[in-house]
Amino acid sequence: MKSKILAMIVLATSTVLGSNLNCQAQVLVDYESAAKRDEILQEAEWRLTFRPSIMVLQQSVQQILEAGSPDPDQAAASSELLEQSQKVEEPEARKLLWQARAILTGAPWTEAEAALGSLSLTTPKPVWTGNGDVLELSALYPVTALQGGIYSLDLFEAQSTSSATPTLGRKIRHLADGRFGKELPALLPIDLTGVADGSYVVMANLKVGSKTAAEGNVALPVYLLRDLDARYASVKKELATVDGHEDAKATAEYPYALAEAMNAGKREVITFDFPASLSRSKQIIADIKAGNDPVYRTLGLQHRAYRFSETGELLPYQIYVPSSWAPGKKLPLVVALHGANMDETNMLGRSGGQMQTLAEEHGFIVVAPLGYRINSAYGSERSFSGALTKDYARLKRSERDVLELTGRIRDEYETDPALQYLLGNSMGGGGTWWIGGQHPEMWAAIAPVAYGGVIPEDACGLKHVPILVVVGDQDTLMLDRVRDSVATLKKEDVGVAYIEVIGGTHKSAFDIALSQIFDFFQQHRR
Repeated sequence: MKSKILAMIVLATSTVLGSNLNCQAQVLVDYESAAKRDEILQEAEWRLTFRPSIMVLQQSVQQILEAGSPDPDQAAASSELLEQSQKVEEPEARKLLWQARAILTGAPWTEAEAALGSLSLTTPKPVWTGNGDVLELSALYPVTALQGGIYSLDLFEAQSTSSATPTLGRKIRHLADGRFGKELPALLPIDLTGVADGSYVVMANLKVGSKTAAEGNVALPVYLLRDLDARYASVKKELATVDGHEDAKATAEYPYALAEAMNAGKREVITFDFPASLSRSKQIIADIKAGNDPVYRTLGLQHRAYRFSETGELLPYQIYVPSSWAPGKKLPLVVALHGANMDETNMLGRSGGQMQTLAEEHGFIVVAPLGYRINSAYGSERSFSGALTKDYARLKRSERDVLELTGRIRDEYETDPALQYLLGNSMGGGGTWWIGGQHPEMWAAIAPVAYGGVIPEDACGLKHVPILVVVGDQDTLMLDRVRDSVATLKKEDVGVAYIEVIGGTHKSAFDIALSQIFDFFQQHRR
């Protein structure tokens, strides 16, 4: 029903400035914004339970400020703390942001509350084996008044999600109760006897202080995979006996390689269903040993891996191939770049699989890369992440993952090189601007969503590719930056088509405008 309503309310408001595409700016409306406020607040608070990265922490507190209903004094005080947090180092920034969260939620800012915000669950190895696993209670910033407290520890199933945090499933067992002192990190007891392999969340209810106690939950996602080393060695031995089937073999090996890399501190994930992936690996191995390949040129939604030529690592991606594809049929190819704090499963899984439905309707193949590592910006030098400027190799590998994977899928499915498109949301929008401008010869059209940051130097490449820009008018993170980017391109005589979603947020504008993006793509070929 939504798509029909949107089609009726598309308005031509102004001719796109400097455009040679004969496109007009469009306005779409997000009718669900008000209804989503409670959901946004709940999601933000849930993310904070996991004591996320400083970037996610800032975004979550900003969302609580915008979606909540603070009085003017609360809003002003929290806004000032948010601004201060961007000018100091991480430990102090975390404390300022927790104080802003306390103000916005009505919690008194006491020494106990400050101590509660500092506490985090950590583990040296996120993939547990049921033998020698370690769980620690640590402090993310110093709190001189911390004298200890009480904890209650439970284990829950984690439900898979493509967002930045897992969803809590059923309670598996109560793990322990106890006290902790002011000396941190403190080891907490865990007993996994009888617990099956799977994805879990360890939840600690913490109470800090006495006269003015503060109480709250802290969570940690963990994975249980018993006998990991032996099982991985056995799989590699089996795969070595089979010739060919390289993509299928890479996909079968991937979950084991991922677990090993996670415990070595080389990889992180949003969520990952190890039991389902290992079961699929077993079936893939059986199929290729029987002479069949269940991966190469298959249809529908697939979660795959390939061996990245630069480093030899196995990198994941998702792909959707519509039922209309057949060998020799040259379909269009869309490359979809996910946002920050998400992974390769986000784009094809979000909004109830909306992109899969559109790909099927339009006859598009869609591939969604990881971008080498989470939050690596696809090579964009316009990224917000200052840490990436110190890791240039990771930054460029993120871009090369996109380019190498695009070529692999083009070769495998014989897609039409004149019908190759690039889109992305948030950080993926930044990657779309960057890769689209650096390699305009590859794309028939691009659609950066919810990301600005274009500078005049980018115009040289961008003037050679049709562009559809999308942003929500409630996107407080990016609206001004996107408008500035459009104005920058206008000054450089680069034309763009532009959609601004009324009521659209940083998250929702992409989903609302996606059908218009696919329509735009269908109007262009290289």
